[in-house]
Amino acid sequence: MRAVPRLGPVVAAIAAIVGLGLVAPAAHAAPEAVVREDVGEAEAAAEAAALAEQLAERQQSLMSLNRAADARDRALIGYRAVLARYGYHGDPEAVSAVLPLASYDLSAGFGLTGPLWEAEHGGQDFSAYAGEPLVALADAVVTEVAYAGPYGMRTILTLPDGTEVWYCHQTDTSVVAGQQVGITDVIGSVGTTGNSTGPHLHLEVRPAGGSPVDPMDWLRDQGLDP
Repeated sequence: MRAVPRLGPVVAAIAAIVGLGLVAPAAHAAPEAVVREDVGEAEAAAEAAALAEQLAERQQSLMSLNRAADARDRALIGYRAVLARYGYHGDPEAVSAVLPLASYDLSAGFGLTGPLWEAEHGGQDFSAYAGEPLVALADAVVTEVAYAGPYGMRTILTLPDGTEVWYCHQTDTSVVAGQQVGITDVIGSVGTTGNSTGPHLHLEVRPAGGSPVDPMDWLRDQGLDP
């Protein structure tokens, strides 16, 4: 029989270790570990990108809300100034009525009698310069624009509760029957048409379209101080 060559001591030891499975080739585990590490980094990057996108969207929404709030505040400041011009100094969101014109002197009042009127004076007169703008004293529908004999050029507004407000002696009008108007919208201008001794607004307030009431009392009930 041929003798088996004897292995050197070092070679024999290595062979024994490999044979027992105590040493495995390093190349067996390395590729899987690298793949798992790459997948983990990709998932983390994707999550970070998604969070960044959500944050950007929320910041954009917040900026839009802030711009809307600023615009609303500026609009309210401007609106408040307009309402103050027409005698209302409260919360703009609670306004129900304003005065029909900004610059005036009170003249003939409600209920007067005399040669100037065929019967009791059914309204309140506001003396003003000819051409002074007249505004809708509340949200309303224009139900008449016409020449009305002694009332001259007259515009009638009907409020949501059925109250009619008559604007009389106008020089001209800027609305038509059937038109919806908002509070402080210009509807015409002061004039001296009809039975008039000078430029003024004759204002009548008629609840439910019936008999006139004192416009001064009605205006005060709306929180105004004519």
